Amino acid sequence: MTTPLRLGTAAARAGKIQYGQWDAFTHPTGQTEWLPVIIAQGKKDGPCIWLTAGIHGPEHTGPTVLYKLLTPELVDDLQGTIVMLPALSPAGLRTMSYVPHHEPVNPNRLWPSGRPEADPHKLAARTPTERAFARLFEEMRASADFLIDYHNAWIGSLSFAFRDRVLFHTKGDVKANQAEAEKLAERQMEMLEAYGHTIITELPASKYIDENYHRATSGAALLLGRIPALTLELGTGELPDPAIVRAAVAGTRNVLRWAGMLNGDREPIDGIQVVNPGYRVRHNWDIRAQEGCIVLHTVEAGDMVKAGQPIAEVRDVWGRPLGEGVIRAEHDGFVIGRAHGIYFYPGQEIIYLAIPDNEAIVAPFPDDYYK
Repeated sequence: MTTPLRLGTAAARAGKIQYGQWDAFTHPTGQTEWLPVIIAQGKKDGPCIWLTAGIHGPEHTGPTVLYKLLTPELVDDLQGTIVMLPALSPAGLRTMSYVPHHEPVNPNRLWPSGRPEADPHKLAARTPTERAFARLFEEMRASADFLIDYHNAWIGSLSFAFRDRVLFHTKGDVKANQAEAEKLAERQMEMLEAYGHTIITELPASKYIDENYHRATSGAALLLGRIPALTLELGTGELPDPAIVRAAVAGTRNVLRWAGMLNGDREPIDGIQVVNPGYRVRHNWDIRAQEGCIVLHTVEAGDMVKAGQPIAEVRDVWGRPLGEGVIRAEHDGFVIGRAHGIYFYPGQEIIYLAIPDNEAIVAPFPDDYYK
């Protein structure tokens, strides 16, 4: 017997693909902002996985992966239920804008945090998307056993998956909380290995909270919902790379196999570069221009680098070297991707590296989290 499930107007039916919409909020001009919902359910019972995409308007590879993934053949073989939300920010997608016009903030920082909120004025100030995501999160928590959220990084970047830090509360039974967090981290790592793309660890615990990553789609699922979850970064956004699309579809099917939702052997991840330096890495976005300059990169995505190695030339607008004339890597690691263009203002990011990570994957929430 299959599990009943409804989201908005879409209701699961065994062996079928069902379509509907979930109403998010109403614009002042009367239109309803709704999210398209797809529910695919196999004929046999099994886990439920949520697949979400399109929370940033210029990021079109995620929706493409979902549309390519969902076929009648997949549903014929499926055990359990897939809930797909390919357009978490319809207004952003309509205008290809990273933030929607009705609230110019990053929508992927508006999921619930679980922090106590006693101030009624702050509660009343929540944005329409924040209110909608609070309701949608309760639907997710009620049905999802796993979640994958699809994004895009930069033109020419690696296809990679983020490994989040898993935080635990220091109130109550701390040992039990830590043990549960360690188990959750193990499940997330199993998902990452099943997906099979390059793995990049997120920021250390304190910075993770400072950057509001715990309020991203997968961050909220993982830390508040305690649902094993992944954030995938799929290279180019507005013009999806066919090789990355194929590799992401294959990787997602491999996650379904790992979860016991599909039978068959694991598919190879072909056509893309997968980097595994043999040690854990985290991302480093801190290589920035020190002054207005021209930057000519000398490395590209996937290249291994050594500390002290030149990774870009830096020049003035006439092409003359500035200072030493090069930017050097500060750590061993590899290139995830390069910032777009060659003209940079002071403080702008130039290149994105993966560097060795020795910080704890499982850590307590910061002390001030409860305040």
